[in-house]
Amino acid sequence: MADLLPSRSILTATAQDLARVLQKNLPPAVLKWGRSHIGVGLLTALRNDQVIEFSDGAGTKTYELNGRSHLVVCEAGEPLSEVIAANYAFALDADLLTIPEVDKGVAEALTEELYSLYDLQGQSASDSLAKLTTRVRELCPGVVPPEGGSMTFFTSHIPYGLGFPEIPSTHLEIYPDLGVSVLNGLAAGNANTTGVRSAVLVDPGQTQAPEVEVVAQSLAKRRVFVRAYPWKTANVRDITNTVELFPYDFLLFATHCGDADGYRFTYKFEDASGRKRRLVVDTAIGIGQTDDPDILSVMQFERFHELDGVSWSDPKKSEKIDVGTAIKDFVELHRAKELEPVERELIPRVLGSAALKMADHNYIAMPRELAIHGSPVIFNNACASWHQLAGRFMFAGARAYVGTLFPVTGAEAAQVAEYFVEHDEDMPLAEALWRAQSQTYGQPQARRPYVIAGVYPQCLRVLLDDVPSYIQSQLESALKGWEEHNSQDESESKSVEEIKRYYKAEIEWFEKKWASGKAKNRSKPRRKRKKRLFRP
Repeated sequence: MADLLPSRSILTATAQDLARVLQKNLPPAVLKWGRSHIGVGLLTALRNDQVIEFSDGAGTKTYELNGRSHLVVCEAGEPLSEVIAANYAFALDADLLTIPEVDKGVAEALTEELYSLYDLQGQSASDSLAKLTTRVRELCPGVVPPEGGSMTFFTSHIPYGLGFPEIPSTHLEIYPDLGVSVLNGLAAGNANTTGVRSAVLVDPGQTQAPEVEVVAQSLAKRRVFVRAYPWKTANVRDITNTVELFPYDFLLFATHCGDADGYRFTYKFEDASGRKRRLVVDTAIGIGQTDDPDILSVMQFERFHELDGVSWSDPKKSEKIDVGTAIKDFVELHRAKELEPVERELIPRVLGSAALKMADHNYIAMPRELAIHGSPVIFNNACASWHQLAGRFMFAGARAYVGTLFPVTGAEAAQVAEYFVEHDEDMPLAEALWRAQSQTYGQPQARRPYVIAGVYPQCLRVLLDDVPSYIQSQLESALKGWEEHNSQDESESKSVEEIKRYYKAEIEWFEKKWASGKAKNRSKPRRKRKKRLFRP
């Protein structure tokens, strides 16, 4: 790290350095704490200016509460996430409460019920939703929402905010890259260097999406650069490139989302120990065009279904089979193309594939990066778009992600998106989404399909700038980086060449489209960002 960063950007500190600091500035007391609920212990020590000492047999608490307006709720089970939650609560001057870890099988079953809420025959969807909301709330013992306040949930799987519709809430996944997600969100709060310059709107025409025009007009009136991909232009190839390679700050999807149909492949092979294994894998695919008319780009989503006759989702599978190196060996053999399935079967749904329907095929979002290593806000206005995709986009660098837990109608999707975009630009995104749903569904109301991931104190602030010049400079910088990339692999080299062609075409378009305006813009002083309502 020290070799890569500027010399003034990093300070290396050792345990000896810390000891010397503590000798000079010894805190007034030592807090002795047990080895559980370490986040609560850390926050208590921070607030009381104490050194914390962890030891067996020392007492602990599951909470640090003092009636503050923001409450941080952290699911137990991942010690590092509790430490991050404690620092987050300290930074926000928030209370902190630890709730019990939820079994992964229970969490997946509950999520599946939400996903298929409107597929249940002979059951009232509203009654089923009310019961699910109650069950989610029961998984949070001791949580009392601060009156008129807000909450952040550090969670492994469950969208806990569903159970507390009375106040705004947001979510952060405790694994992986929780710390990066927090930093991306907090860094985005600097209105002088970040903010909304450009937006991308995707409408493949798979569903009626009146919100796209409303959002486009609203953003354009604020001098946000808006690029729209309607109908056939919203194809898998162009959207994949745009999501990863174009510099944007806000991305709206308006299309269908759901688990795709696919294939069930059965593989037989020997693992490293010589043991014969039988692995069943469900596979969904997304197909995009390439520059070569004879070659297609294929994105595969694979989900392990069964190993040696035991369901991969069985919570007791470790008691029934010895997994050993089976998965590692399968991946290596599969990657080396040394393994072919012995059985093939078409299936109507590949669980967890969460495909977004584009004009030509399924877009299975597995982004390597977003917006040229940016951290944009993603609003995925599609049915059941929170499952799987929230984690994928946050892991790729999004600072906030808005999705739905179950199907929504076109009318309500349009209304929520319009209310969300046209809010006071200094209002936290979680509160803006909460108000948008209150205006759409009424308050109180159990039907709140939209949830948000990301830190609480971040907003959609417009940054007034010479945006075309900024975008072009970002594109040129990215092209330079890829031109320095060398690879001996033929497939990788083809991908790199395609990326370079994308950037050259974009730069040429911007030069042609905006060259005449550059001279005028150079003579004008840059406008300062004004504090104003985020509406026309």
